Amino acid sequence: MNSVGVFSLKACEGSSEKIVINVGGVKHETHTRTLMALPGSRLANLVDTDMPPSELFFDRNPEVFAHVLQYYRSGKLHCPTNLCGLLLEEEFAFWGVSGTDVEPCCWATFQHNKDTVEALAQIEPLVMEKEEEPGQNHQSSNSRAWMQKIWALFDNPYSSITAKVIAIVSLFFILLSFTAFSLQTEPHIYLSKIDLLRTGNSTGNCMETLLVDSLDVVELVCLVWFVFEFVMRVVSCPSKPRFFMNVMNIVDLLGLFPLFLRCCSSMYCWKAMGFLRIMRCIRVFRIFKLMQHVFGVRVLNHALRASATSLCTVPLVLLICTLIFGTMVFYTEVDIENSYFTGLPSCFWWAAVTLTTVGYGDLFPISGQGKLVGFLCAMVGVLVIILPVPIIVNNFIKFSSLVKTKCSMPRKKEKNCVDTTPSSSA
Repeated sequence: MNSVGVFSLKACEGSSEKIVINVGGVKHETHTRTLMALPGSRLANLVDTDMPPSELFFDRNPEVFAHVLQYYRSGKLHCPTNLCGLLLEEEFAFWGVSGTDVEPCCWATFQHNKDTVEALAQIEPLVMEKEEEPGQNHQSSNSRAWMQKIWALFDNPYSSITAKVIAIVSLFFILLSFTAFSLQTEPHIYLSKIDLLRTGNSTGNCMETLLVDSLDVVELVCLVWFVFEFVMRVVSCPSKPRFFMNVMNIVDLLGLFPLFLRCCSSMYCWKAMGFLRIMRCIRVFRIFKLMQHVFGVRVLNHALRASATSLCTVPLVLLICTLIFGTMVFYTEVDIENSYFTGLPSCFWWAAVTLTTVGYGDLFPISGQGKLVGFLCAMVGVLVIILPVPIIVNNFIKFSSLVKTKCSMPRKKEKNCVDTTPSSSA
């Protein structure tokens, strides 16, 4: 807060005497009784004495004070449109005026900058901008710099050309591991694998045996890369607790277990690993982690988060419409011969499929009344689905601008501000 000087040039008598308020070199003249209209405010407290001052000086924004003084006079608080909302909020707080008293005509302007700052705060900074945890101060500057470079190589593909190459290699091994996992589920390969584990000999031909062995080699190569990548990311990460609390990092760790447990040769253990083997399939989601630094993906991520409230209302509306139209089509088709709707559960299934515009065609109304219900159900489903689209689009445009602003903003160092308590002299 800026330093504030308050000077009293001479005493005045009576609560109706005039008082001069000098704000930033701009003088305003009013009555002391006008300032008493807002008890508890800064000016009201200064003049609420037996000998109120006749002139006061404040080193504050004069443009904002003009609107504050008008609030004292008329009881309606307006704000200028050419100033930042955060500046207005700070000035109002200094004068002891609540920002919630802003008139509806100026409320959007007052809140616009505040909403923008809150949205900017939600945007995650780049990986290289993340601050280190307090426990790493003992590391030398050279060691810390090398750790940051290694972390950027394996976690931020857009930090350098080498990081892009590593990201492409990582993506290649992810897809290769997923492909090998998919081929192992083919019936002839799956049966050959079971026979090999059960008897030690494969009943398939040489090509099948060679393919099984080749897939084992591919798994081993992928394992070496995944272990190397995971270890390098663990060693160089800025914060170990934050690293292991990340969902994708947990998936990476679990994805290594099935490969290590391949040494279990018993049939029971091989089947028991079925669930863990699925974790290798989930590893494909790391592609989204590699894409998190792509501009469009970051914008879409923040737009969906901002639209979460609106998106959550869509399933609720669909549920209500499913119950309504499912019940309607049941009673319109209940007396129809050869009707597909034999009970409410099947009617609810038909309503849900129709509302989501899927339309499997396994169930459909026969009577005229049922077809009318089906038409209304399809129309309502289209309207319900397209309702959140404008909200997502608006948020996408908004966060597209904000992400560009965030990326172009220079990093500012914190400044130590010394607050000075206002003083007055008579």
